[in-house]
Amino acid sequence: MVPTVGPEPVPVTSRPPHSGSPVDADDGPRHSVGWYRDVLGEDAVRPGRQLMIRCMDGPSRVQLETFPPRLEIRERGGVYVLDDDGPVHGWTYRFVSTLD
Repeated sequence: MVPTVGPEPVPVTSRPPHSGSPVDADDGPRHSVGWYRDVLGEDAVRPGRQLMIRCMDGPSRVQLETFPPRLEIRERGGVYVLDDDGPVHGWTYRFVSTLD
């Protein structure tokens, strides 16, 4: 399947290797599927579907996540925090530096 660009997250069939080398690859905390259903509606996104979520600042440009996505992703020099306010296609990870 060829990914398409549009207002919805781009589905993919396999997980490519991560190019950003996270500090550790633990799973991390996530909201429950039920939490998202209450907020987004019953059919907004299906559990297990892969999403490409844009990264703001930091070393990465995009993060491939499985729904429901991780709330935080540790990366060298900081942490990406999920901004999941609004529709799924507008979600982003915002980088917060831990370097002073």
